[in-house]
Amino acid sequence: MTRDRTMKKSWIIAGITCLVAGLFIAGPAAGLPGQTDREKALASLIEAERSFSRASEEKGIREAFLTWLAPDAVVFRPAPVKGRPVYEKMDPASPTVLTWEPEFAEIAASGELGYTTGPYEVRPNRGAESSGFGHYVSVWKKQRDGSWRVLLDIGVQHGPPGPAAGTGEVSSPAGRPQPIPTAKLRDIEYAFRIFEDVFEKVVGEMGLQKVMSKHGTEDVRVFRSGQLPAVGLSRAVALIPPDEGKVNRARSRQGPSKTFTRIGISRTGDLVYSYGSIGPGKAGALEGAASFLRIWRRDMSIATGYRICLDIRLPIPPEKGKTSSPS
Repeated sequence: MTRDRTMKKSWIIAGITCLVAGLFIAGPAAGLPGQTDREKALASLIEAERSFSRASEEKGIREAFLTWLAPDAVVFRPAPVKGRPVYEKMDPASPTVLTWEPEFAEIAASGELGYTTGPYEVRPNRGAESSGFGHYVSVWKKQRDGSWRVLLDIGVQHGPPGPAAGTGEVSSPAGRPQPIPTAKLRDIEYAFRIFEDVFEKVVGEMGLQKVMSKHGTEDVRVFRSGQLPAVGLSRAVALIPPDEGKVNRARSRQGPSKTFTRIGISRTGDLVYSYGSIGPGKAGALEGAASFLRIWRRDMSIATGYRICLDIRLPIPPEKGKTSSPS
């Protein structure tokens, strides 16, 4: 029975993906940045991240984040919350120094959505040695005035990392994405929301480890608290606990799952992000409350149409387990 249910959900995912794939059919390509423009956009994204870090070191954490966060930014503490109020409440005289360096970046073909990730360090003051380490993930969106601003900010803590690698760009998805009318983007976003919901149900039966082995990109990045990031599919799968995301079906009859998810998509549909939280007491969950961010890369060579290129998950302590939407 379990295998039949899982196969049925797989067919549902494939069906929804066909809907999404059909929506990608648009008119002749127009207004899509060329490769040179895309490279310039990626370089500007990386420079924005480095400028953000410099501002944090030179002007303090509060001023830097209030400068670089988008008006509708979301940060994870560890549940997703509105970002700007978090830093508006911060003491501007705090001596804590936070710096970071991008080691990997990817940008959509449309040039208006991208993300960076890399190591960060925390010092209690300017003259002190680093006392905290971790990796951040920031999703950036270009604003109407052409400037980059952070839309989502999340990270994990871990021990001292090795030397940071140079920033690089992954290969673009197969084929050249065409511009998509705004109306179709809304339809794709709606369809992807259904896709994500079904995906979570499959994870509930199989566990994220098994699902990732089939839906992750070869260069997928996985982040978990207390661990250095895993880069590459085999390492990523090994880092994910076997029961992560699983739901005990007997216990799941006690009540509905308390999960919320938000979706965002690039204008060319080649990058999609989804984030949310699994609330306390998720019916039948084999683990505690958690928040997550996933970034999906378009891949029309597979039935589902997308693969996960980044996955980060943060546990939410029981005393802070109330699920809350930042909207």
